[in-house]
Amino acid sequence: MQVVYHGDLRAVSGRALPPIGMLIAALAIMPRSSLVLLDARDPRVERTWRTLEARAQPAYFLSWAWIEGWLEALPADRVPPLAVVRDDGVAIAAFFLGARAARRHLVLASRALYFNATGSPRHDELGIEHNGLLAAPGACRSLASLVGLLPGDWDELYLPAIDRYAFDDLGATASAIRVRIEREAPAPLVDLDAVRAIEGGYGALLGASTRTHLDRARGIVGDLDVEIAGDEAHAIDIYGELLRLHARASERLGRRGAFADPWFERFHRRLIRRRLAHGEIQLVRVRAAGATLGCLYSFVCRGRVLSYQWGLASFDDASIDAGYLCHAAAIEHNARAGHAVYELLAGPPHYNQQLATGAQRIVWVRVQRPRVRWALEQRVRRWKHAIARARPPRLALSPA
Repeated sequence: MQVVYHGDLRAVSGRALPPIGMLIAALAIMPRSSLVLLDARDPRVERTWRTLEARAQPAYFLSWAWIEGWLEALPADRVPPLAVVRDDGVAIAAFFLGARAARRHLVLASRALYFNATGSPRHDELGIEHNGLLAAPGACRSLASLVGLLPGDWDELYLPAIDRYAFDDLGATASAIRVRIEREAPAPLVDLDAVRAIEGGYGALLGASTRTHLDRARGIVGDLDVEIAGDEAHAIDIYGELLRLHARASERLGRRGAFADPWFERFHRRLIRRRLAHGEIQLVRVRAAGATLGCLYSFVCRGRVLSYQWGLASFDDASIDAGYLCHAAAIEHNARAGHAVYELLAGPPHYNQQLATGAQRIVWVRVQRPRVRWALEQRVRRWKHAIARARPPRLALSPA
């Protein structure tokens, strides 16, 4: 089944247009385009995605290897259709378009659309990064043009974890739609070419305090043994220990671990079994004196190693930080293996940025169509912030 939506996006100058028309015309990506919605079970979905992927060379989270497993793992009522942007009948871009009716603050209803996501918090916990439009090379990536093609009477469009420059006009001002960057985070990375090129290796690229901390920890634990899973049995063994370490760390911090949901865990177990033999999965175990310091789970795609999740041992000695030791060992291994970049992804651990030699920016974006309720929501939010700023600070009373 397919549904086609047409939009005339030709650049127009010299005559007045309504606001959304002006926005779309100024930022057009194609002379005449249409958006087709394909049921995810349609055999054209795989063909279209694979064809565009071969040309776009996207990050692993937009590879068919990931997408196929994601679609299969989702419940039938959560599988989003594929939105295909066509120019003169030729597919030039694609993305999955989830939809969900939501309600905020108990009173604000929203018909929301989700870009390469479902809108279900549970199923979007997979936490992809480097989200974006799967587009043919040379196509101008215009968010405004995309918005002009979206079907239905929607209120908001959510674009989670997209690259800061995934769209050419993300920072543009528009009167007809409101684009809000709700969150921005660095995605730290290590340039492995630089690791190979510098005398002294990876440690020579680190700041003095980070290098000292890492050297001290290595001196305490001794020589490191780095295991790389070479077959399925070895990979599942390392993955199992990662789950146990991750669960213990989450319990110590009093929070729910990433793998606590059986659906999440099953997705990754299936992905490991399917894609390890293709060289896309890297499971690393780092040991010292026979004891496991940590296990790392990464994806390998076109020379980029994306460190996705890990489980780390804890030590009473604060000088031993398993995160530093394990990631440094994995970085050095991947430099020797000839990969180009090691990405730590956007995450809270303090060592992510300290171990990095650079970073990309990841943003979470919300696009809102003009609605009175959004203006009221924003006004209430401003009032709340103003009251909080005007409130006098509390005085700390010390005992006499």
